[in-house]
Amino acid sequence: MGNNKRKGMLWGLVVGDAFGSPIQFSGRDSHPWITEMVPCPVFGLPAGYWTDDGSMAMCVMDSFVRKGGYDLKDVAETFVKWLKEGYLSSIEGSSFDVGNATYDSVMAFSSTGSLVNGSEESQGNGSIMRFAPSYLIARALGRPEIIHEVSDVTHASSAVRAVCDKFAGVLDEHLAGARTKAGPGKELDRSLVNNSGWAVSTLDAALWAFNTTETFADGLVAAVNLGGDSDTIGAVYGQIAGAYYGFDAIPERWVKAVKTWDEVDSLIERFLAAVML
Repeated sequence: MGNNKRKGMLWGLVVGDAFGSPIQFSGRDSHPWITEMVPCPVFGLPAGYWTDDGSMAMCVMDSFVRKGGYDLKDVAETFVKWLKEGYLSSIEGSSFDVGNATYDSVMAFSSTGSLVNGSEESQGNGSIMRFAPSYLIARALGRPEIIHEVSDVTHASSAVRAVCDKFAGVLDEHLAGARTKAGPGKELDRSLVNNSGWAVSTLDAALWAFNTTETFADGLVAAVNLGGDSDTIGAVYGQIAGAYYGFDAIPERWVKAVKTWDEVDSLIERFLAAVML
């Protein structure tokens, strides 16, 4: 599996997050149709600002680079630094767009040091939005349990672990050059695609967008315009499609529209170099 696909997975996450954030929380088709990076009226931000999805993924990458390897406690501590200080946020010094389960779990770790937080009912998409870095670490180290450990920091649910396993299987296929057959396709009418923040439905929505299109760009437009939790649907789609099509298939104008894109690219490159050791 080539670095173009690994880089595509990571950049796809960030681009998908920033692309979808301007219409998140909107009802299906109650928003302008998004086809380019546009400003985000939800948070009053210019185009290209990533949200919690991108920040938490960057925290996992940053920890691996700084520590020279996988350190779950440091990953959780980096989440705390992001939540409390805005570390690796697109808004300097401020975290934002934080889901309740993620907030409560990160604060629980900060108070108790527990690396397993949440409950069986914590079935939101807050751990799959940041999935790709932990997936790459798990595969590089031959330790599949890592994807559950990083997820459990905020979403300790067997249902979410099952979604992580399904997600990992899709990425395995794509990095191996096969196109996944997982998830819904054209047999599911767009009006029936669930755009909620439930982990199960977010992965299925992203897979629907991938399975009903033939390019990274067309799929991302289809994914985010489902509305609802559009930034995370976009981030999950970006990971899936980036792993299949590769970084080179992501429109350059979208990559360079991301705030401080060169710094983001540097972190991704340093992470990929470290995780390949």
